[in-house]
Amino acid sequence: MSAGFGWEIRNINDNGADAYFQVAESMILSAANIDVAFMITGAPTVPGYAEVLCGGAVSRGGPPSFYSGPQAYTLSPNSPNFGNVQIYNPNGLSIGNDYFLLQDQFYQVILKTWVPLDGTASSTHRQVRVTPSLQLNSGDYLVFHMDHLGVEGDVEMQVVLEYSLASQGWLARPE
Repeated sequence: MSAGFGWEIRNINDNGADAYFQVAESMILSAANIDVAFMITGAPTVPGYAEVLCGGAVSRGGPPSFYSGPQAYTLSPNSPNFGNVQIYNPNGLSIGNDYFLLQDQFYQVILKTWVPLDGTASSTHRQVRVTPSLQLNSGDYLVFHMDHLGVEGDVEMQVVLEYSLASQGWLARPE
């Protein structure tokens, strides 16, 4: 079976937002095709980068929570199956990173483009197919995130999910 949706953020301009919905029936999420596109809304006053972070995750057993702040990141628990992220940095580089692996993330993409003064050739997009084989229970939520930094613009995400329902013969995970 398959289902899809799309959403767009106009004038995202150094902010973020999330789209989420409840899983109505236990299922296996076998695959997701996700297409994301960014375009500037006008020529910048100074050249620079535009960057959009995009993600997809599962919120187990209830609606998701979000960090406060303009980027509106989804609050995901750290995975108990992995240790913390370690960085080897002998040259003292400036590094930003997630300190731990986020549980139930199935999609993470960054769009980044250089935008010259006239805005020429600065739109960017990416299409990704993931095959997470995630077991989802009724009452879980799927969450999709987009946030932005840099030259102003609009961003759009189109999602097609492929799944099998529990009623089609597989056993649901224990509660």
